[in-house]
Amino acid sequence: MGGALVLALLAAARAGDPNATQLPNATQLPNATEDAKTPLFPPDVFSEEQRRSGAVLLHVLGMGYMFVALAIVCDEFFVPALDVIIERLEIRDDVAGATFMAAGGSAPELFTSVIGVFVSFDDVGIGTIVGSAVFNILFVIGACAMFSRTTLSLTWWPLFRDCTFYSISLLVLIYCFRDNRIYWQEALVLFSLYGAYVMFMRWNQPVERAFKKLIYKNKVTRVRSTDQLMPTHGNATTSSETSVGTSAATGPVPGPSKPPPPAAKFRHGLLQLMIHTIDPMHDGELGKVDEKATQLHAIASLKVLLEATRPTAGGAGAAAAKHTAAAATQGQQAKETPLDLPNGGLAGDVQLDAIEEIGDLEEDTTPLDMSWPSGFRKRLTYVLVAPIVFPLWITLPDTRTPRGKGLFPVTFIGSIVWIAFFSYLMVWWANVAGSTAQVPPEVMGLTLLAAGTSVPDLITSVIVARKGFGDMAVSSSVGSNIFDVTVGLPLPWLLYGLINSEPVLVNSKGMVCSIVLLFAMLIFVILSIACFKWKMNKGLGFTMFLLYFVFVAVSLGLEYDYLHCPS
Repeated sequence: MGGALVLALLAAARAGDPNATQLPNATQLPNATEDAKTPLFPPDVFSEEQRRSGAVLLHVLGMGYMFVALAIVCDEFFVPALDVIIERLEIRDDVAGATFMAAGGSAPELFTSVIGVFVSFDDVGIGTIVGSAVFNILFVIGACAMFSRTTLSLTWWPLFRDCTFYSISLLVLIYCFRDNRIYWQEALVLFSLYGAYVMFMRWNQPVERAFKKLIYKNKVTRVRSTDQLMPTHGNATTSSETSVGTSAATGPVPGPSKPPPPAAKFRHGLLQLMIHTIDPMHDGELGKVDEKATQLHAIASLKVLLEATRPTAGGAGAAAAKHTAAAATQGQQAKETPLDLPNGGLAGDVQLDAIEEIGDLEEDTTPLDMSWPSGFRKRLTYVLVAPIVFPLWITLPDTRTPRGKGLFPVTFIGSIVWIAFFSYLMVWWANVAGSTAQVPPEVMGLTLLAAGTSVPDLITSVIVARKGFGDMAVSSSVGSNIFDVTVGLPLPWLLYGLINSEPVLVNSKGMVCSIVLLFAMLIFVILSIACFKWKMNKGLGFTMFLLYFVFVAVSLGLEYDYLHCPS
């Protein structure tokens, strides 16, 4: 219903555009070579012959260096500045996650899209965002399933919510691409979908509660035992789900799921991983950050239990709440044991103290450590990233320090400038390397740039999944894609259309089919998760990897005319 309404608005907007009626199909488009604009990049210091003789490797290394630079400026400066803005504006966690945190994780893709529209005049931004979207929903989820310590259980509501919005966004995007021209009215409709998503996230919990109440209206709910809330051998559940059915039966979860702790609180900065050796794959040397995250999850699980047993309007009443609380505390089954907290206390003795400690743990952030590390490998890494870190450290105040926190506007604006600069260099060198190897910009964006800009999110998602937060890993992957498609793509198109009073040309022959294929892959992801009974296991991970390589192979076939996209 919502998708049909959006498509009707698009049709009406296009019908009102006098230029649109003159060009109803792609056959009337002007010759791409005649209208091709010269990219606004400076001339390369190497000649074509020198690049073909090996100098192009310097451009490839430069791209890789820019991947690291973008990850560092986002993790160490941009995201902490966004945290301060969220705190000052008192924005709810769910809305903040859908807006500021999504912007922090997707900033490289957004600026790549801007540069593709205004500087390089090609589809590198579209290719990067489409390729990053596939990388996030297939490769990242697959890696989380393959490298998680145990099999993780997923809940259906976050996936259902995000995939619904994402599907509508992709359908609108496919409609916009049907004649290879993007008008500002179409970009505005696509951009407005992001506003609708943010508004929905503002009312996510009431909608979820009403939706599940409608589905499970004839079910009787009871709270799960504490050993299901707490992480067991590395596995944990992220939501305050309650089991349903008869007195002994369990089934799908009717209760509204609590939003998990913000992903930024668990985000290991790439610089931190490179220099200070926080190994996300090793169980014994995770360091202080992992210890804090484990404590936060343990205490948050207790808070989930207490909130689930709190009497609410329309619930079973105070008597039933007291009964379920007593049953959960004393143990509903013989195998249940008291809830141990990280400090060695028991749940019944320190419940209130634990809840008060949640705020302290969430706010505990470590400023950027510029001290000289010990060990040859760490020092070598320190020297290699110093040309990136020191200019950032000098020009951008660290908002995780008391002094820098008051200068968060400087850090926020300065981070955007640095991200734009690093993205410019990345796209420039990718353009040079691609032209030398005769690889189209769309292919460079679809493969190399997409994977490179998504590596920090891959690292973060794997760490989160290994802590037992399967829902958070999946939701962050799909949620970042919503931002890319509804902001990263339409915002540059909207600005270009308003400034130049002309539509944006889409030159790639296979990009439309790649977006259709992306939509098909999203359907396959949902079906695969359902087939594996909402469990993130090795089989699901292998399936995700297989689908990713199928997508890349088909997309390359479309770009190189081995396969033909039906018109």
